[in-house]
Amino acid sequence: MTRRTPHKAALVAAAATGLVLSLTAAVPAASARPAVPADRAVPVTPPAGAIDHVLVIDLENESYGQTFGPGSPATYLNGTLVPQGELLPDYYAVGHVSLDNYLAQVSGQAPNQVTSSDCTTATGGAYDDVLPGTPDANQVRYPGQADGQGCVYPADVQTIGGQLQAARDLPGIPTAVDWREYAGDMGNDPARDGGTPDPSGGTDCAHPTQANGVGTDDTENAEGPNATGSQVKSSTTDQYVDRHNPFAFFHSVTDDASSCGQHVVPLGAATARTGGGYRYQGHLAQDLASPFTTPRFAMVSPNVCDDGHDATCAGVNTAGTTTGGLVGADAFLKAWMPLILDSPAYKDGSMLVMITFDEGSVADVAAGDHEQPGPGSANPGYSPLLNTPIASLGGKTYYQLLGFTGLTPGQEPSAGTMPGGGQVGAVLLNPFWIKAGSTDTTGSYNHYSALRTFEDLLGLRTGGADGRGHLGFAATASDFGPDVFNGVSEAAARR
Repeated sequence: MTRRTPHKAALVAAAATGLVLSLTAAVPAASARPAVPADRAVPVTPPAGAIDHVLVIDLENESYGQTFGPGSPATYLNGTLVPQGELLPDYYAVGHVSLDNYLAQVSGQAPNQVTSSDCTTATGGAYDDVLPGTPDANQVRYPGQADGQGCVYPADVQTIGGQLQAARDLPGIPTAVDWREYAGDMGNDPARDGGTPDPSGGTDCAHPTQANGVGTDDTENAEGPNATGSQVKSSTTDQYVDRHNPFAFFHSVTDDASSCGQHVVPLGAATARTGGGYRYQGHLAQDLASPFTTPRFAMVSPNVCDDGHDATCAGVNTAGTTTGGLVGADAFLKAWMPLILDSPAYKDGSMLVMITFDEGSVADVAAGDHEQPGPGSANPGYSPLLNTPIASLGGKTYYQLLGFTGLTPGQEPSAGTMPGGGQVGAVLLNPFWIKAGSTDTTGSYNHYSALRTFEDLLGLRTGGADGRGHLGFAATASDFGPDVFNGVSEAAARR
């Protein structure tokens, strides 16, 4: 396997903004902040080829304090996983509510008004194309950004998956499975989710159909048996939602049905064994059995019970109860992480595992790593969905119910008032390159930072918004540096 010359990584010590619980104390407008120079951060410490696989697990809707603070119900995460890895306290989401963060993680696209509302019909969304979808005229300020509002990006907007597919035949790029999205419960109810039948159960490449760039998402507000109206009511065995599967929102993925079916697959199942341990079924377990079948980039999106989204679940979590939130998410990690940590790619040090959350508390609009807004929203941390009066709530908005002040219902605040998606934290694990039990007290990072780091680790050095392999706002983000890869000297000695 080709090894590449290590590069010295830049340290980033950006001070993160504090929690914003009231909009009466606004931060300076983002337009007043200079753009971060594209050459400010150089590739990460581990050389390309040292880490050949990246696996990301996305959980839902928890602030850093709730997840990692004293008394957190996530006891397995804090008691077992954090001591084996590194905790990144100053890791931030880029927006609210869910979908915009997932899109940023895989493409570097910034939130727009519709993706910041989870593409709900209540705010003019659903499964509609981003229009006009053309590259912004100011690519210096908005590198790689597509203009307009909507949900599904045009075919020329790429994801890290597409980058890896295009790079598979380049010299020095290892031959392995390019990428996979593992989606919990996807296709358990094919009439609701769509997709093509998968031999292991569920469907592959599940996404709504479109007519003239417009579509209806039957999973949009439907979780298990909670589907209403024109949505197909599903059984409690299906708690899948499209908005947590970002690859379904790119024509560059879905327009090639065969390729999409190979890359966007159901997660599978973990069943508790009598006497302890779990029995695994499905794609993730099959793929992790060998480094040669382990994807170079993998995203794991549990269902809305297992990822902690629902407080009380329509179905059951991995442990067999209806409890969601951090309890449900912790049960998922307890079941699946032994499989991941025992995989050959992880044990030989070639896999980096990242566990994080899509967004923080909606009352937290802090940003990390010099985040700047894109052309589709002057306030990445603002969600029109949460500021829409709802009749069933007595005409109040979600923001009002949460005690937000300074917002006019239905009206976006001044530019730069709500700059980010809040502090969520992250845990990184690798037996060679990450020092077990450590905490990073130096760097400020976000989902764009993570994307940039993954691109560099996996040897993506050309194309992108900056010509150096970085998509969208990953071009202006910071790499995880030696503050994160703090086991580098020990790793080098072992290898």
